[in-house]
Amino acid sequence: MSNVLGEVLSFVLLYRYLAIAVVVYASAVIVPLPANAMLLAVGAFASQGYFNFWAVLAVAVGANTAGDLTDYAIARAFGGRVVRALHLHRFVFYEELQSELRTDAAVTVFTTRFAGALSTVANFLAGLVRVRFTTFFINDVLGNAIEPFGALAIGFAAGNYWSNLSEPIEIVAGMVAVAIVMFVLYRIYRRVARRR
Repeated sequence: MSNVLGEVLSFVLLYRYLAIAVVVYASAVIVPLPANAMLLAVGAFASQGYFNFWAVLAVAVGANTAGDLTDYAIARAFGGRVVRALHLHRFVFYEELQSELRTDAAVTVFTTRFAGALSTVANFLAGLVRVRFTTFFINDVLGNAIEPFGALAIGFAAGNYWSNLSEPIEIVAGMVAVAIVMFVLYRIYRRVARRR
């Protein structure tokens, strides 16, 4: 168990649901905290009666969605200034990326919820290209309901053996994240190639 995860779990065991909300929110915004490993452990603690599984899931979904909306709102409010300052709007690739992200917003937002820290990038891009709020919100909530449920359920099923699963799950999650990013980029590339 890493030192960071150990500190996070101490914080969670001391402050319980509030700590879960803080860790998940901070992880969703941009702070590199082991939120999924924490949820795996909390699922194991829930199997022993220390936490309520459904309450943890509700807290995790709410905090994750709030963090994603924070990224989206920051990029939506200030992203245009950054784009103009860096002169990105002059590049054809930026224009094509902007068009494709708007077209593919629902799929992109939903699938990137399972891409770990890379979902933060998708949040900023969605705000930057001004994806409709309702499209972003609905797909974000749906993805955020599934992703922490998986971590909690695996931890709940594993019980005391959750720490044995933590590292393999992180490896699989990394592979899934890379596959999702490749999928999204391929969809964008295919559409751009078709237009040319």
